[in-house]
Amino acid sequence: MTYRFASITMCFAGLVLLSAPAAAATVANCNAGHTVCGIPEDVLLQLPFTAIAGDAIVTEPVSAVVSDVFRIFNNIVNTGGGTGLGNMVFLFSSDDTTLPNPSTYSANAVFITENLSGFTAYLGNGITYQLGVPEPQTFALLGLGAAAMAAITVLARRRSRTF
Repeated sequence: MTYRFASITMCFAGLVLLSAPAAAATVANCNAGHTVCGIPEDVLLQLPFTAIAGDAIVTEPVSAVVSDVFRIFNNIVNTGGGTGLGNMVFLFSSDDTTLPNPSTYSANAVFITENLSGFTAYLGNGITYQLGVPEPQTFALLGLGAAAMAAITVLARRRSRTF
């Protein structure tokens, strides 16, 4: 019984350790020339460059209802009113999170219309941000966790045969 408890504890500890890197801000998935970056919803990302801070408010195609807010934070230089320079971004989505209060929109906010046929593209800072792309790390972490569980199970079975 003690052996099973130890095995379960090791499995749980392994999963916790594997998920630890996911807690930090990941680097945005951009092409080599930093001209196109994919931005998934509800994930804090760090850009591999510095950008002008502000908000892009995405509205529904047939109405003025706000569906998403793409925010570049002014975490490097704060010039007030949500403007400045930064490298941290977040795509708020009305589907999954609460949208920011309109009173917090940056002074240089722009409004764009959501694209129904695919990802909404926003051209800002000379970069095309593809808003709403799937997060690539989700499947990588899931596969890594499954492989770790399989390895721990195999090791636990081998040890149980030796006792």
